Order: sequence, then C-alpha cells, then structure tokens
Amino acid sequence: AYQDSVFYQWYWISWEPPVVGVNVRRNQLVPSVDNAWLAASLITIREYAQAHDHLNLTQRADAILEKMDFRLWYDDDTHLFYWGHIQNPQGGDLADHYSTESRIINFVARALGHLSREEFLQSLESLAQPPGTYDDITVEKVSWHGAYFLYTSPALFIREMETSYGANTITPATEAQIAYARNQGYDAWGLSDCYDVRDGEYVNQGAPPVAMPDPPETRPGLVTPHASGLALITPLASEAISNLQTISDTFPCAYHPVYGFYDSVMTDPSATDYGQCSYRFSALAQAWTFLALADYHSGFVWEYFYRHDGVIRAHVEAFGQPRVYLPLTMHTYPGVPIEQ
Repeated sequence: AYQDSVFYQWYWISWEPPVVGVNVRRNQLVPSVDNAWLAASLITIREYAQAHDHLNLTQRADAILEKMDFRLWYDDDTHLFYWGHIQNPQGGDLADHYSTESRIINFVARALGHLSREEFLQSLESLAQPPGTYDDITVEKVSWHGAYFLYTSPALFIREMETSYGANTITPATEAQIAYARNQGYDAWGLSDCYDVRDGEYVNQGAPPVAMPDPPETRPGLVTPHASGLALITPLASEAISNLQTISDTFPCAYHPVYGFYDSVMTDPSATDYGQCSYRFSALAQAWTFLALADYHSGFVWEYFYRHDGVIRAHVEAFGQPRVYLPLTMHTYPGVPIEQ
C-alpha cells in the first residue's frame, strides 16, 4: 500500500511475492476514487459482518479502514480532492464536478471522519453544479460529458434517490437519456463510458444535457447495457428492464446466457457497424449491474452501508434530511431524530 495507508490502482498478484507495476513506475498510480469505492465496499462488508456475528471479517475490514487516509488527496485551498497520480495522491486533475463518480470520495472521507463537518460541506459547495436542459427536461446538476454512470454509481451506496439530487438530477438525467436516444433514432438507450464494439478501446459516451462544449458521444449510437442496470435504482426501473429486454431480443450478440451482457452494442441503424457488439465482458460494468440488482430487489447495499454511524452523519449533513429510513436497525445521531 502507499504509505501503509491506501492502495495503488494495479497489482500483479501472480508474481511471488506480488508487486506493484512490475517495476514500471507509470503503473504506480495512487487513485482517490478507486480507494473510495474500496472504502465504501469495506464499510458495507464490515456492517454486514458485524450484524451477522462474523467477528474475523469485521476485524479485517476495520484493520484496512482504520489505516486509510483520504486527506492524502484533499486540497486545503480549493476544498477539492485530487484524482491522484504516480506515487503522488496530490497529482492529476482536481475532481471538480458534483455529478461525477468522484463525489463518493467526499462522502466516504466524511463518513470515516477524515474531514470535519465544515470541510465536508465546503468540499461539496466547491464542486461545479451547473444546470442543463434537453428536450424540455431540466437536469439540476449536469455532469461534464453526460455518461450515465457519473450520475448513478455513487447512488448504489448513498441513498441519493430519496434526496433532491435524486429527484432533480438522477431521475431527469435518466429521462434525458431515454429521450435523446429516441430522438436520434437509436434502437435502445444507455449512453455511458464503455468498450467499443469488437475489440475496440474504451470510449467516453454520454447524452445531453452536459457541461462540456463538445458533443457528448464519442461513438454515436454506442449503447452499454450497464446503464440500464444502473437505472434499476431509479423510478424508471421498468423502462430499464424493458430496455435490457430490447437489447437482448434485437441484438443476439449482446447477451451471453452464462456471463450476461457484453459491454456494448451499436444501436444506430445508420451506422456501418450497426448491430455489432463488444467482445468484452467488463468486470466494472458487471459489478455495477449486480449492485443495482441487489438494491433493486432488497436494498441490500443501502441497508448495510447505512448501519455505519459515520455514513448516517455524512448523509444528514449533505442532504439536510432529519430522517433516514433503515429496514433493519435504528441509529441515533446527536440532535437529529432518525426513525426506523
């Protein structure tokens, strides 16, 4: 680990002993958002383990979380977090938009007590939060390039769908995705970063409205099924299920009966590679879909993530809500009524 605290992005575990970067310095990246996803997952695992008397697992999760320090990426002047760079957490660009996956960093840093209340609120207020409109649909806080995962992936852990952000940003961003694909004549919707068809490279894919001045689609009509998977946590879950059914019925190459959906399919009938699919199964996309299914069916991830007192505190401070509803347990936070 970096400074015996946080993790590098890549490890070669087949080496004996395992190594970072195979002595290639450029691979020794110290990423903030990847560590934030890890911390959120460990919080969830820890709370599940404690609830079900798995003491060893609880202790192991605690041992990792207690050493993690998200202030390594925090900039005291801008109140923003760096993405991180090679052997340098304070490198790379600053994560400066609210509607991006990086807001999980702010939330986890406060949940673990690495930021004070004032620093946490300043870190949120410092993020760019521009509004945008497409086809008479207003998204209160648009992302830079409109990739769907930027809006929804943090909401797999944070109960954002019950907040004004969910109502005024995530839900209309979903509606805009659907409207845009329909207006463009695509056979399905779901514009989010993914691998291109066949053995193509990873590309940025998004739908308007966006903050960037350029068109948000790198490959017009390239749709990824994981966007529909993520939409299962929204009020448009039935539309998401119908869209996944459309993709699997219309494009035989898009779905494997054992491994699930391939990473992308070209849905623009005017494209020369219309109907072609990616050869890849993306572990990240499959994980997002799996977590969304868990929340859709039972709220499992939310349920255990919100057993953590620091998570409750961060939620109340971020969204100003006096009540947080938990299916299994009742938490108390000084001065704030929280009901089961």
